Amino acid sequence: MELPFVSSIVGGLFAGRAVVISGMVLPGFAADRKRFDIDLCCGLLIDGDHMDNKALHFNPRFESKSGWFSGAVDEKLVINSFVSGRWGIEERFDNPFKEGEPFQIRILVLEKYFKISACGKHVCDFPHRVPVEQIRTISIKGNIRVDYVEFQPPIGIDTDGKPIVVAPSPKPEVKTRIDKPNIPFTLPLPIGGFVSPQAARFTITPFLSADRFTINLMSKNEFLFHFRVDMPNAADKKKAAVIRNSSKNGVNWQTEERTFATFPFHKGITHDVLFTAYGRSVTVDVDGAPFVKFVYRDGDKPTDVDAITVHGDVILHRFEHTGSAS
Repeated sequence: MELPFVSSIVGGLFAGRAVVISGMVLPGFAADRKRFDIDLCCGLLIDGDHMDNKALHFNPRFESKSGWFSGAVDEKLVINSFVSGRWGIEERFDNPFKEGEPFQIRILVLEKYFKISACGKHVCDFPHRVPVEQIRTISIKGNIRVDYVEFQPPIGIDTDGKPIVVAPSPKPEVKTRIDKPNIPFTLPLPIGGFVSPQAARFTITPFLSADRFTINLMSKNEFLFHFRVDMPNAADKKKAAVIRNSSKNGVNWQTEERTFATFPFHKGITHDVLFTAYGRSVTVDVDGAPFVKFVYRDGDKPTDVDAITVHGDVILHRFEHTGSAS
């Protein structure tokens, strides 16, 4: 899911309904902003001098260093509201979230307050300062990756325009698993491309003599996402690199992206690489930790991806592709 995220809440909120957000707090090196916001808002004006009321402002902070540029230390969970052009009195709690770790937040609406839990543990209660029937939208932004947002129970609109509870209809998960395929490896994808909630997992081991390997999301002969790992070689004075790119007209490489925190690959060591589809981007996790995010270039569409390929100096022990049935 792309951030910032803003969505209307079909059927609104009421006592007994809950909002569930699942995702991961990005590690410190992967985000400039060291906090995230979940706002339950009374309109679509989320920011600015004339923004609409916010019934709930949920704001965990991860600002552990102070200085000229980083500001004061603040590692608390701050909860507040914004009513009639003013912020209310902050309520501060111990922050239950940690950078680089997954989470699930549940905000349960009760008659007089929100009951908030994280990863199944109660965090706090926050009394209503705005009538919940005025809440219209949810906004999420900051240093997190969001896997899904769910409203429980789900609400639909009947033919008379009235909200009704509807039964959820989850789509069955479809998984393709291939053990020990040959390299080069190609998996054709069905029409529809590489889109959420799809993911591709590669269990690989670079050769002891490895020079480089690539994992690619292709559209015919075009590279929509080219993930290239250059292994270090002291004898040749070759430095480690992880290059992300795309191509145009099958031959013209675009601007390379090279920045990353720590090189995670080692010759002769088995690694788990996970590509996850999120709207206009793909995230890459290595050995269970967020590594990089690649945003598709202008004109490229994830729906156009028709194949996943692996090339180079690696053993591919296992490949898994997951998605939902159409």
